[in-house]
Amino acid sequence: MPTGPVRVLLVEDHDMVADALASAFAEVPDVELVATVTSVGDGVRVAAEELPAVVLLDRRLPDGDGVEAISRFLAAAPRARVLLLTGDATSALADRVVRLGGAGVLLKAGALGGLVSGVREAAAGRVVVDPGVA
Repeated sequence: MPTGPVRVLLVEDHDMVADALASAFAEVPDVELVATVTSVGDGVRVAAEELPAVVLLDRRLPDGDGVEAISRFLAAAPRARVLLLTGDATSALADRVVRLGGAGVLLKAGALGGLVSGVREAAAGRVVVDPGVA
């Protein structure tokens, strides 16, 4: 487990979701939201600058698919753990994310406690798959 707060980069293009997550993370003392961006391109750039422990990556973004972008984030910040955040997922998608080097998949419909726990687990090097993934 990293020392100090888990540094998280949020890549989410829906303002309401991003604002809600930022507010929630502000209440969690061991998680630090270092930046919120709305695209793959900005996310990769900020990941290289901020070197977050965890990239919380939306699946569908204006400039690309989060699954396809995992390798770009890992190239920019090799020690980062990339967690895909999506509205729906299958076990096949979760397997694909992990094969591509991702840390797992979390569902947007899940509980906030599960998201925070997933971020902590990913930062600790574990693979995280939301229990709701079919």
